[in-house]
Amino acid sequence: MLRLHFTAADLRRIRRATHPEPLMETVFSLQLLQQPQAYSEPFAHWSANVRAAVGRRDMPLFDLASPEDGALPELLMAPTGATSLSDGLAAVQSLPAARVVSDLASARTMRPALPQWVVDIHHRRPEATGRLSRLLDTYHRLAIAPTWQYVERAVQAAFDGTAAGPGAVLSGLHPSIGWEFPILTVPCHIPHDVDLHLEGRGLLLVPTFFLRTPTARLDNYDEQAPVEVYVPVQHDHAVLPADGTRIDPGLTRLLGRTRAAVLAALTVVCSTTELATRVDISAATASHHLNALRAGGLITTTREHGRARHSLTHLGRRLLHATRTPGRATAGLPSAAPAGARPGLQL
Repeated sequence: MLRLHFTAADLRRIRRATHPEPLMETVFSLQLLQQPQAYSEPFAHWSANVRAAVGRRDMPLFDLASPEDGALPELLMAPTGATSLSDGLAAVQSLPAARVVSDLASARTMRPALPQWVVDIHHRRPEATGRLSRLLDTYHRLAIAPTWQYVERAVQAAFDGTAAGPGAVLSGLHPSIGWEFPILTVPCHIPHDVDLHLEGRGLLLVPTFFLRTPTARLDNYDEQAPVEVYVPVQHDHAVLPADGTRIDPGLTRLLGRTRAAVLAALTVVCSTTELATRVDISAATASHHLNALRAGGLITTTREHGRARHSLTHLGRRLLHATRTPGRATAGLPSAAPAGARPGLQL
């Protein structure tokens, strides 16, 4: 654990990020897609849609997140205050050269075999930075933009009530973050405890949607910069809608709007009642469409503890993916990392 030691004055220097940042959340989502959490609620439906839509030309973007340990370039993570992806990338481009060199040294410590084009990003070589911008823009429009309003709502909800006072805020951040004055304990990824006395440097709380492990980060360049603590929003706030990714018009023309929505919702195994809630139809209507899809070989139904559970067949999954992403690859996305995979932050 990292143990952050506060004085009474340090408690007055706690700040929080006021909004989620598109660049940061986009990069965190690349990590999530390679970890087991992507297959559980509330991310299972989102991750299935994204994995189906990512094509081979997008694959180099996953070099940014190691499938072995989830390490990420800190260059793309530090809060900048940007409210758009392009502004976030512009802020990265304007960072002091010495700061970028420090981030590269840190990245190489965690990933000695860092891909060369990621190294070139740190060196600000135009070909690499242009490639990064193009890849991130395509992926963001596909995976992040359709869900952004929900990300914003979840982050805002996570910090409702923070006017209760710094002690109450710190004690309620996350189940794995402990607070007992004067020490805040945060998980870290080194084999022993570390004690850090803030001594006036400050603390920045950063709520995160797609980063699912509470983590602390120290600035590699400025020793007096505030310590950043990344706090995942709780699952009761992290609600992604079943239709977070647009249903392809071709599928709607083929099956009809409601039946296409039912098929798309079954990327996550669910009961008839759960399906009806997800698609916002009655249970009777859900049963009618399920019968038709089952007769067409697009779904299968099993019974668990007396309850029907519906899922896509191979044919149904191929139909759903083919209509969504014509001409694009549906295989080859890096597989989920082991359950113990760590996020790519320094502590």
